[in-house]
Amino acid sequence: MTKQIKLVALDLDGTLVEHGGKVVTPRLIEAVKAAKKQKVDVVIATGRHRTTSLPIAETLEVDHLITLNGGEVWTTRGELLLRQSIQHGDVEKIIRQFDRLNSHFWLVSDQGVFRHQLPDNYLEHEWIKFGFDILDEQLREEATRYFSAIETLELTNSSPTNIEINSRGTHKRQAIECLLEARALDFSQVMAVGDSMNDIKMIEHAGFGVAMGNAQAEVKEKADFVTTRFDEDGAALAIEKMLSGHF
Repeated sequence: MTKQIKLVALDLDGTLVEHGGKVVTPRLIEAVKAAKKQKVDVVIATGRHRTTSLPIAETLEVDHLITLNGGEVWTTRGELLLRQSIQHGDVEKIIRQFDRLNSHFWLVSDQGVFRHQLPDNYLEHEWIKFGFDILDEQLREEATRYFSAIETLELTNSSPTNIEINSRGTHKRQAIECLLEARALDFSQVMAVGDSMNDIKMIEHAGFGVAMGNAQAEVKEKADFVTTRFDEDGAALAIEKMLSGHF
């Protein structure tokens, strides 16, 4: 397995850091350096926006970031390689749910991140991702059914209480495939590490899928290996095991 893996894809929140966290551990930094020395590429694959994931990517000295659940792919130098936007008609359908859901929401366009507000000129934006954090389980299930019925949308989550929406076919696995194609690699040569439903497609399709000890149950079921929690350096442990030939 060690010789086969040529790319490691790492989620951020709940995998490398706590949700919203900004500082990675020295052990993880060393593990990423060791991977690169063995000619294994490392990429960040997150639901976050580029602005909040770039500092971690720079600390780890990785070259590429998959952001917004695959909605964008960037180099750390700031070159946009891929952007996948939600159709304007679908944007209107999502917006019409704001008042009914009455929950915290956020939305991301080519012009930035907006939290619980819709800019007046929203029609001039290219919308990439919407998110809702809905604590009421029944309301969350109703919202999931509504959005799932729109065939041109892709639904996932980064925590048990939220719903994250991209255009259909937009996910971390698909974005990784774009990077693999440029490297003449395939998914059997990927180790993917994550904790939430927005990680599950890359984990189940990877040559070796790793779920964090704090991962959602369904993610653990799809993984080849369950490592320790994010606050126990579980991602670093997985990289170390892979490099030492224990997988």
